[in-house]
Amino acid sequence: EKSEGRILVGPYNDMDVVRGQGTIGCEILEQLADVDMIVVPVGGGGLIGGIAMYAKLVKPGIRVIGCQPINDAAMWESLQAGHVKDIASKPTFSDGTAGDIEAGAITFTLCQRYVDHWVLVSEEEIERAVFDMMKHQKKIIEGAAGLTIAALRKLPLAERKGKNIALVICGGNISLDKIRYLIDKYDK
Repeated sequence: EKSEGRILVGPYNDMDVVRGQGTIGCEILEQLADVDMIVVPVGGGGLIGGIAMYAKLVKPGIRVIGCQPINDAAMWESLQAGHVKDIASKPTFSDGTAGDIEAGAITFTLCQRYVDHWVLVSEEEIERAVFDMMKHQKKIIEGAAGLTIAALRKLPLAERKGKNIALVICGGNISLDKIRYLIDKYDK
């Protein structure tokens, strides 16, 4: 890239990228000052790292929940091991969060420090969340966005009852084939 005059900007392992993604935390707290919890989908950790770092600095008592697919939980497994770990991942409907974490990733430390709790979600739970959003809210979301809805559903009622909760619904990049698959599977 440098020989062609281009610079590679990584999707998560770059402090400028993390700070940019942290502006989402700023927007959430500006619009919902009484928010108690933020639920964020996690791949490499840049999105949650930025959001959590900002949110915890501004409102230390806020809870930040990270969620990953059971089939591809590289950050969660790395945190359990205490170091970045290369894992064998399986295919996931949450393709926006899929992939490993680079050794030495700055996001690992951010997740250790600022994320309060983790929820692992099955493929069926992700699919059902995406389908339910289409059916009941008339919104098309991608699997990574469905991941946060599925994670919220898995949190015990006592942890969420009476709480103001923000879900980071991070995109709508889903193919027509996947939409057809969900309709065929769940529209009964």
